[in-house]
Amino acid sequence: MRIARPLAAALVLALLAAPRAPLAAQQQTVQERLDLSALARIREEGLTHSRVDSIVGYMTDVVGPRLTGSTGMRRAQEWARQTFVSWGLANVAIEPWDSLFGRGWDRVSLAGRMVEPYPQPLDAVAQAWTGSTRGTVTCTVQAVSITADSERTRYEGKLRGACVMRQPPRAMTPEWLPSATRLDADSLLAMANRALTPRPATPPPPGAPAGPRPNFQQQQQFNAQLITWFQQQGVVALLSPSGWGFGMLLTGGGPQQRQARDSANFEPMPALTVSHEHYGQMWRDVQRGVPVRLELNIQNRFTNPDRREYNVVAEIPGTDLAGQLVMVGAHFDSWHPGTGATDNGAGSAVMMEAMRILKTLALPMRRTVRIGLWSGEEQGLIGSRDYVRKHAAEMGSISAYLNVDNGSGRLRGVYTQSNRDVIPVFETILSPFRDMGVVTMTLANTGGTDHLSFDAAGVPGFQFIQDPLDYGTRTHHSNLDTYERLQMDDLKQAATIVAWSVYTIANRDDMMPRKAPAPPRATN
Repeated sequence: MRIARPLAAALVLALLAAPRAPLAAQQQTVQERLDLSALARIREEGLTHSRVDSIVGYMTDVVGPRLTGSTGMRRAQEWARQTFVSWGLANVAIEPWDSLFGRGWDRVSLAGRMVEPYPQPLDAVAQAWTGSTRGTVTCTVQAVSITADSERTRYEGKLRGACVMRQPPRAMTPEWLPSATRLDADSLLAMANRALTPRPATPPPPGAPAGPRPNFQQQQQFNAQLITWFQQQGVVALLSPSGWGFGMLLTGGGPQQRQARDSANFEPMPALTVSHEHYGQMWRDVQRGVPVRLELNIQNRFTNPDRREYNVVAEIPGTDLAGQLVMVGAHFDSWHPGTGATDNGAGSAVMMEAMRILKTLALPMRRTVRIGLWSGEEQGLIGSRDYVRKHAAEMGSISAYLNVDNGSGRLRGVYTQSNRDVIPVFETILSPFRDMGVVTMTLANTGGTDHLSFDAAGVPGFQFIQDPLDYGTRTHHSNLDTYERLQMDDLKQAATIVAWSVYTIANRDDMMPRKAPAPPRATN
């Protein structure tokens, strides 16, 4: 890693004191032509005339949560299409997948309160793809421990009309560290240096089975059978504790979500994620032998009976190399407790704003620039994988795919996905933003987001390194994932950097370097 301009005195001292990374000494200097006049215009537009606030504000406050297949997702996709058309982008489309997703799901309403041991509102949220109650129902709360089929007999016939808790609340400890953080100089240096000698993957022992471990599969099967048995026993609803405290509701899909999505007629059980504090109170009272009763009215509905799903795409056409592509993307879908602001309204807004900047400035770009707003990421990168499969013939023509999906924090560098040859290219391209904290290139990979779909297809696919802020402690998949957790200056920085990166990559003489093929694994 090479730092040409200071961030701050402490950062400079840390960089000077750190050992010189061995890879940097081995790399040849990469000559990149940087259009400084275009850079000045992009910075001015992105930092002074930004519209990222209005983009992400409308996306979250007006469109709202965007669960894949939901009414909100359809509304979001149509809004994005209209927005791209209004900006004058080309080939704007809501593009269908070539495979079926399944039913979508909307939460309609939830009214819940604790009746005993004393009246109080219940802090809870319905889990996605779960069912409804038949109007308002009252249930006794029971704690149930069933870890083997033989243990069901002691509960046989005793759960009708009950709301069931299956697990104790986990112990909560004080927060000794701040919930929101930025990456400091030591962390960035460690990230870069640690990745210079990536640890080789450990091959499985001879004869080891491929795929998930058998005990994991058995546990999944057991859980599915147990939920079905609960339904047969007349259980009213399943209750699960939120993984976070302080009233935060951290949730996702319900225990029968796959069946509910894949079947046109399957009716799943109602299932709630309850705040840690309320769940813990109920659990302790049940253990004391104190009666606990809830009054619930849970209403959800299933959507898109055709079971189809879509991605949104749009382009800025290139000039002499228009047949080649630079792609940017982010997942457009979210979970439902909040409004999907940091996951991933932030990344979607950054990529939309980057396209707006480039189109507004009418900067000539040799390669075509295409944006993809993916659905189905939260269910396993389905939308981007579908896109890659449908557009397989284009993968060899994509110079690079850039992704943002780690919250609202400013960009600090690039995870280069073990692609050594792109490090000096990115170092040069991003060198004008060292004054804004972009200082780290790492061979390491970050998982769980859509750049992996392109990387698996041989495309140089990259996720930016971002400041974590409170993404992993407050907002990710929680009811606090709302506009208030967005850092607008960070999003302006990110959109400006993405626009500049795209502009420069689109105008390079050569495409971005591909990774060297992995050596074949030794066999016995």
